[in-house]
Amino acid sequence: MSFIQHLKKRASRIRAGSVFNFLARVFFLWIILQSALGGIETGWIILTQVGAPAWIALAIVVALVLYRSDARADVPLFIAAYALGYWGEWWGTTRGVWTYSNGQTPPDYLPPLWAIGLLTVTHLRALIIGRGLTRRNADKKFLSAFLRVNPRPIKIALLIAIPALAFAISAPQLAAVDWSGRLDAHFIAGIIVGIALIAYRFDLDDAFALFVCGMILGGTYEWLGTYIGEWTYITREIPPLWIIPLWGLACVAMVNLSRLFTRIAHAISVGLFKEKIKTR
Repeated sequence: MSFIQHLKKRASRIRAGSVFNFLARVFFLWIILQSALGGIETGWIILTQVGAPAWIALAIVVALVLYRSDARADVPLFIAAYALGYWGEWWGTTRGVWTYSNGQTPPDYLPPLWAIGLLTVTHLRALIIGRGLTRRNADKKFLSAFLRVNPRPIKIALLIAIPALAFAISAPQLAAVDWSGRLDAHFIAGIIVGIALIAYRFDLDDAFALFVCGMILGGTYEWLGTYIGEWTYITREIPPLWIIPLWGLACVAMVNLSRLFTRIAHAISVGLFKEKIKTR
């Protein structure tokens, strides 16, 4: 292949990647419009009635979703969050651990919003610590001061202590609930799958950053949702403290699932390419 042909091929790939990124961003914005706002008419009513807080929340979500968006990473993240989010929402709503105001189990708009939520978390992480840690085995020179002042023992302790403290504080409310029939095979399977995904190619710095950002945004989403009565937990807390660290852990599991999807897709594409070469 000549140098000119190589440049043409590279330019074609760049154009295709730009188009893919553009289409992905349009799709994400459409999900926000349809799932978060309920369409143009309903969304306009919500924004005008609630006023400035609704506009600010929408602007923050849109800005985070679009911040340095890369379809190659964001599309697998969207798929992974949709899959695990749907599973979790189906279990929680059918078992009565939480209920939505419309009574659906789960509402159609929720799984896509899990995916949008994960994009906001991962992009917030990138905004805080830079893109250096958004890829596996990143050069340590990209680590920010935020990570350098949090040595590994402290991060490990916080990953254990924060969920334990949240559950300890919520223990009276949790103990007062009848859990019979709720902690079933799906619950056990979810715990096993979640632990396996968190452990998959575990990177402490990456997991800790995701955990913190997941708690920040997840806690905000949970407080807003429970405060306005969009959903209600079985413990009647606004919001339940025990759910906030679970947001952080769920984000780690979802991101690792997206990486697994990417590795599988890459292996398939390489296999197909080799097979194509052999047949020539």
